[in-house]
Formats: sequence, C-alpha cells, structure tokens
Amino acid sequence: MVANGLWSTWCVHASLTGLSALAATRTTHTNLGRVAAARDIVVVVPMLHEADRASDCVDHWCKLLGDQPDLRLCMVTTERERHERPTGPHSWDTVTATASFRRAAADQRAQILHYPRVNRTYGEQLGWALDQLTTRDPAPEYLYVANIDSRLSPHGCAEIIELAGTSVEVAQQSSVFFGNLSELSPAATAEAFYQSRWTFEHEVFRYLAGSGHVRWLPDWLRSIWYQHAVGHGLLIATTAYQQLGGLPHPRYGLEDAALGVAVRACGLRIHPFATLECADAPRSVRELQRQRCTWIRGPLCSIEYARTRRGRIIAAQGTYGGIKWAFGIPAQALALAVLGPRQRAVAAAGWAIALYGPLIRMLTGLPALEFPSDYRPRRRQIATAAALYPLAALSCWAGGIRGLVSLVRDLLTGRAPIQHRTRETE
Repeated sequence: MVANGLWSTWCVHASLTGLSALAATRTTHTNLGRVAAARDIVVVVPMLHEADRASDCVDHWCKLLGDQPDLRLCMVTTERERHERPTGPHSWDTVTATASFRRAAADQRAQILHYPRVNRTYGEQLGWALDQLTTRDPAPEYLYVANIDSRLSPHGCAEIIELAGTSVEVAQQSSVFFGNLSELSPAATAEAFYQSRWTFEHEVFRYLAGSGHVRWLPDWLRSIWYQHAVGHGLLIATTAYQQLGGLPHPRYGLEDAALGVAVRACGLRIHPFATLECADAPRSVRELQRQRCTWIRGPLCSIEYARTRRGRIIAAQGTYGGIKWAFGIPAQALALAVLGPRQRAVAAAGWAIALYGPLIRMLTGLPALEFPSDYRPRRRQIATAAALYPLAALSCWAGGIRGLVSLVRDLLTGRAPIQHRTRETE
C-alpha cells in the first residue's frame, strides 16, 4: 500500500509538472489575443433536457467565439427530450431564444442539429452529429466536443486554435470539477475534489505517458499505454475521425472509452492540452451514483472495443483499471484485517498516503494551472473537502459497485442499456 500511495502521488506530481512544461511552450500564455490558425473548427455541444442552463452555455461560447474567428458553434438537441417530456421546456427553444445565439446564427457561426430519433446513449446523439458535420461539403477541419457545463478561459479557448494550427490529430482537454462548488453540500464538495484529483492521477498522466512526455518510458511502452478519450474537451481532426470510422457505438461500454482504444490501436496518440476546462460536480448522492454507475462501464467493457492484438493489450489495461475501481477498497480492507499489527500500521500509513498524497500535491499545484479563475476553490471549501475526503472515496467505490452489478445484469439478460441523465433538475 505504501508503494501504491507513493506512485499515486508521483503521478499527480508528474501530471502537474508536465502541464506546466506544456504551458511554458505556448505563445499566447502571456500575450493573449486573436489566434489565427486558418482552420475551420466546430465546437459541438450535445444537450439532453438542458433548457434551464442552455442559455448560459450559449452565452459563454458565443463570447469566446467573438474573439476567435476560427471557431463555430453547433448545439445538438435530441428527440428524446420530446419523448420523455412532451410539454417541455425543451433545450432547442431556449437556444433559439438566446440573443447571442441568434446573432451568431445570423453571421453563420452557430447552428442547431436535431437528432431525429430517441437515442439510448449519449454516443448515438453525438456520433450522429459528428457524422453530419464531417460528411458536409466542405467539412470542418476540426471538431471540439464540449459538455453543457464546460467552461473555458480565453487561454483555454485559444489553445484549441493553437493545437489545430500544429495539425495535431487528437487532443484532450481535461477537467477540474469546481464549476458549482458554491452550490454543493460538504459531502458533494469532497466528491468534487476527489474527482478532480482523479483527473491528474490517472487521466492527464495517461495522456502525457502515451504521447511521449514521460521521457523515461521506452517507446514500445508508450505506444501501447492506455489512453481513454473523454466526451468533453475532445479535439479531433476530421481526417482522424474519418480514419477511425466515426464514433464507436459499443453495446455495453461507453463511446469515449471505446474511442480512446480505437485511437491507440491504430497508432494515433491523444495529446494533452496545457489548459483545463471547469465542469460541475454532482450535487446529490443520486447524481453521483448515476454518474459513477455509468462511468465504470467505460473501463470494464474495454475488451468489447478491441479489434486487433495491439488493441487487446491496450484494452486489458482499461479492464484492469475498472476491476481495481470496483474491488480496490474491499481488497485493502481485507489486507488490513489479515495482517499483523506492525504490518497493519505500515499498510494503514500507505493507505493514508494514497488517499491524501495526491490531493495535497494537486492543491499545491492548482495555482499554477490555467482554468477559469472565477471557479478557483476557496480555503473553506478545501478544508471541507479534506475533512470528508475518505467518504468521497467510499462513495465513488459504491457507485462503481452499483455500475458493476448493472453491467452484469445487462450482460446476463442481453439487454442493451439506456444511459440515464446524471443531473437532477426537478
């Protein structure tokens, strides 16, 4: 457990130093202005029952579009909204009523695509929209996928254009989950910090390792290092998207994890952004459990995504991550129970390092990272999160176990799952 705790803490440290090194190479880091890449980049934002906050999202992106002429905006609605809530309110009504969207649409810089069927998963709706955009003549050169709650700083938005200007094929902007800290209960605040720490310990480190920024890894190991894509913050060239055959549609897993395996299996790499986006954390236990129940399907179903020998090697790493998520806490509790008093004390110290080491290192590195300054956590929020942090770890594990049970049930019955919406609005 001590070795695991030290490794987890070092991974966060390596992620922070890696992002800082990337940020130091950016030309707009200290001199922000219009970034011209002569690229046509479409920001794609899928929505499901988002009438209550679609206007804020549109205003946010239209403001960023105003400073960056390379970008266009595409909001993606779905007929599922009308099916589940016939009388509304509907997302498309809010979007079309927003003044900033109407102005951008008049300038041919914003549009709505409406998925005409009732999608069971997020991937069906998003994949359909990306296919619509990439089969147009002319097609955009790049696609950037955002969530309804994705918030970027001007520097973060500028990096989209910068990376497109370097002809990167796939890049990923990771998230910290501080967007709604002022609205959260103490337990939910701890969850927000727990999930943000996971971003650095696992997600960012995978991108750095797989794209060659962790120098001590040999080339052969970098080439098979597991990387997963994320359904928000994803920048992908249209040529790469077409090479991959579009967005995967796994029966039981998740389209973003499947996309990550597909990208790696064909020899491409997912490069990290130097900047971060800011997203919302779950506000209730129900939201959290729905989120984790869905998310664990991504790694657990990795073997479903593999199509080649190399893909199976990469997918096996994802499967291991899912199993570690589901059974890590019970395995640690069992080890503590069977060890002798002296070994138990050492193991408990290792568990504490694994829990708090990555969190402390993340907190010391946050001031140097670029994400929207309005959402930087306050000392009171940090203290609350630290005090309740063990509960966050247990809650995350419980959501994963629920997801594992749901997945086994679907596999045994042959039933295709429906991806429930996480956020509670009623």
